[in-house]
Amino acid sequence: MPLPLAHPHKLIALDSEAGTRLLREAEAIADYVPLSIHFVTQDAPTLCGPASMTMVLNALGIERPGSRVSDQHGLFDQENIFTRETHKITPRRKIRREGTPLSTLGQFFEAHGVDAHTVYASSVSLDTFRETGRQILETPGEYLVVNYRRSKVGQLSGGHISPVAAYHAPSDMFLVLDVSRYKYPPFWVTAEDLYSAMNVKTGAGITHGYVTVRKKPN
Repeated sequence: MPLPLAHPHKLIALDSEAGTRLLREAEAIADYVPLSIHFVTQDAPTLCGPASMTMVLNALGIERPGSRVSDQHGLFDQENIFTRETHKITPRRKIRREGTPLSTLGQFFEAHGVDAHTVYASSVSLDTFRETGRQILETPGEYLVVNYRRSKVGQLSGGHISPVAAYHAPSDMFLVLDVSRYKYPPFWVTAEDLYSAMNVKTGAGITHGYVTVRKKPN
């Protein structure tokens, strides 16, 4: 099996000496353990969205349906993430064929009963994104999922989705738990580079961005 690709120089792999040091020093790490426990690899090149949703919903402890894959053990997976409610938004076959647009990502989260807020990068500043991300990563039970253009951070291929697990303030870097683990390991990226990679227009003429996720208040 081919090894994951090497990261470009401006990214720092989590499993490097520098990457583990950043994790030890980071203070905004409330999401790291819950996401790591439920870290998955996307089942197909187009399923980065469902893989990211699987991680976040499991980390939140949302009531979960069984499936052929989970055998009624109660974990979300990349099969039972698709329901009758999500089918009304976008059919599974379309996601498998084309991937998950940012707007669909937010709607799918909401279909599972959580509070999801979709933000297009063009609608916020770098400072707003940085502060939003920092606050979420300091707060247990709140999650950040980013939709960005890989090529803008020096990686291969196009649009991609993954959860963010930590923020290191001194270096101004976010830790992305890349769900295509067969391709790239988790990596640290500067807030500026990640924001720039989100603030790129898609074929639909809108930019990438991010979704913030939390349980709905009682």
